[in-house]
Amino acid sequence: MEKFFLNGQPFNDLSLLRPLMYGEGVFETFRYKEKLPKYIDYHYKRLIKGASFLKIPPITKEDYLYYINQAVNSIEDKDLYIKTILLSEGNSYYPLQPYKSNLLVVVKPYKAINTPITLTISPYKVHSKDPLLKIKSTNYLRNILVKRYAQEKGFFDAIILNEDDCITETSSANIFWIKGRYLYTPSLECGVLEGISRKKILEEGKNQGFVVIEGEFNLKDLKGANLIFLSNALHGIMKVESIDPEAFK
Repeated sequence: MEKFFLNGQPFNDLSLLRPLMYGEGVFETFRYKEKLPKYIDYHYKRLIKGASFLKIPPITKEDYLYYINQAVNSIEDKDLYIKTILLSEGNSYYPLQPYKSNLLVVVKPYKAINTPITLTISPYKVHSKDPLLKIKSTNYLRNILVKRYAQEKGFFDAIILNEDDCITETSSANIFWIKGRYLYTPSLECGVLEGISRKKILEEGKNQGFVVIEGEFNLKDLKGANLIFLSNALHGIMKVESIDPEAFK
């Protein structure tokens, strides 16, 4: 029989074993401003898609929304950062499939970014065939390393390259740039998360008459851009002020 101890004391909350030991879970992060975001259905569907890939039992949409609203109602502020995390529960032997899931909801006052968006280049690359790049997994160590590296160098975040030195994204956002009437962004095949705001930006770009190009691009393709910006569901569109000059050497 297995027994678990935390700092010498019996650890009995076995519902957290698999998330703690293996980072087995999926999450969504978004802004709640007086009400649920317009695209909450997309967040739920992406959460369930990721859970299905990891064999985590799904949660119903009704329960998902109920738990979010229950958390929101416990706090007075109504402009909120919300993270929903679907955690696995099951046997501690790693290849076994979890038999249950639990939804953790993190709620706190939303804080806008108040520093310039500056980017450097991550020394840690991804492989475009890595299946975990397609889901928002709680196995987040690579993203942590990328963000720490950028901040230690004095930048807001870092551009992540893949095995072919193609641009993918940053540690927590998709990247786009505009040249004239052309709107560029890396294709999903490069190893890019299909961001919810990404999809909407590409649709809106076409509606506004931009020629939208998804493809394989290297750092030199950013040169001469009229505008470079990031986007995610929490902060929306974020204009990039500058990129580390070392990126273009």
